[in-house]
Amino acid sequence: MIRKLAILVATLALLVAMPATALGRAPLHATLIDVHTTRTAAQPSSGANCTNGEGSSKGLYTRTGWKVQGNKTAHLNTATVPSGLSNVASALGASFAAWKGAEAAAPSITVANDGTLTKQAANHRYDLMFGRAGGNTIAVTYTWQWSNGEIESDTVFNSRLAWFTASSIGDGCYETTVAYDLRNIATHEFGHTYGLGHPGDDRFETMYAYGYTGETLKWTLASGDVAGVKSIY
Repeated sequence: MIRKLAILVATLALLVAMPATALGRAPLHATLIDVHTTRTAAQPSSGANCTNGEGSSKGLYTRTGWKVQGNKTAHLNTATVPSGLSNVASALGASFAAWKGAEAAAPSITVANDGTLTKQAANHRYDLMFGRAGGNTIAVTYTWQWSNGEIESDTVFNSRLAWFTASSIGDGCYETTVAYDLRNIATHEFGHTYGLGHPGDDRFETMYAYGYTGETLKWTLASGDVAGVKSIY
């Protein structure tokens, strides 16, 4: 009896250790289904290129076709944060909260300072980092779909640009600050995470495709942003 039990235990351990393919199950694989890039708007010779206030929102939005599947944690690699940039996790957390605040049914995404990635990668986690991004790119959000239907998004902020973290939204534009406010850009990027695309020619929506130096007005969502997230969740 003892011998049979030992054989059974050994067999079960072998099954646990065997790869999925040996058990007749295909291994999971991830497909990159979207890359959303936020680009810089034309920069004047001096001062920031932002605009005060929310202007006239047209209420436009587009959806990408995916959604956040339950409450998540986004993992920030603090080692990639540019020197001198403070309150990063707090700003990123506030950016996620803007979307949850607009629609109570939307899942929550919190920020943890335990990330290790220096480049986007499909790993069943939401990752945040500063890293390389080409040309006039401010930030990029990458989204994958795993073969089991799982959705995952990573966001990379361009480490070669000048960044700051504004202490308040102010009037929506810090005219003398020729740098990108992290919370402003992150709120836009995390709209992609929540399933929204760029709404076309609607300059004062948070999901407008271009970012501006000195801009903070995207801390809060415009009518099209709110309508968009509500239509998903």
